Amino acid sequence: MPSRSGSRERASSLKSKKTASIRTIPIQVSTSGGAENAARGGEGDCGSVFPGEVARLWQEGDPYRFSPKRRGDPWEESMKRVDLYDDEMCRGWKEDVDTLLVFAGLFSAAVTAFIIESYKWLQPNNLDFNLQLLQHIAVQLNTQIPTSSQQDFSAASAVRINAVWFLSLIFSLSTVLLGILCKQWLREHRRDTPVSSSKEALELRQLRFESLEKWGIPALLASLPLFLQLALVLFFYGLLDLLWSLNVVVAAICTVAAAISVSIPFLTTILPTYYLFKFSSSIDEDEAHICPYKSPQAWLFYKLMTFLSLGGHDPFQSWASSDLFLLRNHSPLRRVQHSIFLLRGLRWMVKTFCDSSVMANHMFHCFQNLPVDVAAFATGWIGAYSRDSIYYHFFKNSAWDLDLGKFLAELFLRQINSPAHKDRTVGDALKSFWHLAVLDFVGDGQAPQLHLEFLQQIIATVRCYCADDRITLFDMNPLMIVCRDLWRHPDPAIRQQSICIVDDFEAWISRTSEELQREFIPSFASSITDIIYLEDERAPTSALVLSEKGRAFIKLLDKHLAVQNIDLDKYSLQEVPMSWQEAKAKVLRLSGSPPDFFEEVSFDSNTPATNNPRGSLVASDSLTVG
Repeated sequence: MPSRSGSRERASSLKSKKTASIRTIPIQVSTSGGAENAARGGEGDCGSVFPGEVARLWQEGDPYRFSPKRRGDPWEESMKRVDLYDDEMCRGWKEDVDTLLVFAGLFSAAVTAFIIESYKWLQPNNLDFNLQLLQHIAVQLNTQIPTSSQQDFSAASAVRINAVWFLSLIFSLSTVLLGILCKQWLREHRRDTPVSSSKEALELRQLRFESLEKWGIPALLASLPLFLQLALVLFFYGLLDLLWSLNVVVAAICTVAAAISVSIPFLTTILPTYYLFKFSSSIDEDEAHICPYKSPQAWLFYKLMTFLSLGGHDPFQSWASSDLFLLRNHSPLRRVQHSIFLLRGLRWMVKTFCDSSVMANHMFHCFQNLPVDVAAFATGWIGAYSRDSIYYHFFKNSAWDLDLGKFLAELFLRQINSPAHKDRTVGDALKSFWHLAVLDFVGDGQAPQLHLEFLQQIIATVRCYCADDRITLFDMNPLMIVCRDLWRHPDPAIRQQSICIVDDFEAWISRTSEELQREFIPSFASSITDIIYLEDERAPTSALVLSEKGRAFIKLLDKHLAVQNIDLDKYSLQEVPMSWQEAKAKVLRLSGSPPDFFEEVSFDSNTPATNNPRGSLVASDSLTVG
């Protein structure tokens, strides 16, 4: 009998040839017996099942078969969603400002009613004059007239009350002024500007959006309620302090506060014109922003300055035309192949809408028309070398649906079959076969079952994966779930073709060392036990149980468990619905095999069954055969 090492050498020498044959195997139907063989449980030639031929496995660079369906112009649809986002944002700001304007108007009227009475306390009082006259007469008559300290206390109180109340009124009216300015700026920000394409509309929108944040308009809008709250606190403070004295400090404080409030609309009227005049000197800077403080009075100031400085020549007809001019003429010194606003606009769109499956669909078709480096930057996967890896990581983090699930599985298969991934494990590159395991191979009457070509690719990819010695412990559970669904598929041809995977499992096991066999074979056997447990006693369909190949593989695992003295029922770390011995007995019942099909096994109680299973799994997390 040939030795185990000799078998390994022969299997290794045939490995590359077998892998090549799997990748190019013609798949045709035999007109005279293929159906009968399939009906008997999957016997027959593994390469003679499906009609037609499979040219080769899916790989990176091939046309996509199951990509998300195109729904209209992706750029236009994406911009609709972006516009909806901006409309909701600006609508919320406008509603907040409208509410603040109503409150500020009522509050200012209330404060004004108090100030009408309180400012009189700052004027000279006739009673004080009469008291001073009586004191002078008393001095002449050498008579003592008692004085009161209430005068000083009342004067100080009048100063404090009028100071806080006038400040409260100024802050309230300043809130109204700033609110009106903000509404004017927001109107210009959302002004509809004719552009050449939806892609340019996204660039223009991103330019305006970043400029809006750069100039602090969102922060200013958020601070408006604080101004009113401060005004309210000051008003309450004045109410608690009713009597204060007269002093010019009130005028000084109110003058400073009023000057600050007036300077804001003054500066925001001048700044847009200043930056438009400055643009020619900053057109080659890496970072370019427009001033979003656009208002009717700012436009009038710009027209006046152009008339005085340019002799009436006006290069821009509106704020929107100036924005487009900056966008189309911006050429930074740090040369980039693509518009920085397009790159950042796509990046923002991905971050904001990646949880929407509809938007993910539109963005995918947008990326299809863009270079790979742009798609990589937009998805945050900078440095990715292929569209498949970019799309894989993009859709993996988006909302899942049936179509996207199939496309993720296709991307998985394409990357696994790509030559660039041959020296990398799934654990390193894509984590696991779970993207295939979660697919519904059959369908439930509503969702159609997977296309025949898709199932062919799954079978061929799994076989090549085994032939390349790339299996890891991470792959065992999802890989066996995929095999279970293939072996139980309603189509006999699918079952017949997929049962050939056990040949690759057997060849792979023969090439592994005994140490690795002790790690992987119990996992194989545990997964096989679960498959057998799920098989219907009355109507079994799994090719694993009904075919000779499947039963031979179960027998092979049983022999390895016996040779290595592994008691699978004691090996498992969790409760299993069926023991290994019960699984073998069920196979005999369902297949009609003789009782002596499996050899009698007895375990040596003095020899440890295996290494600590938990420790073995931890030690082999990054272990790859080959």
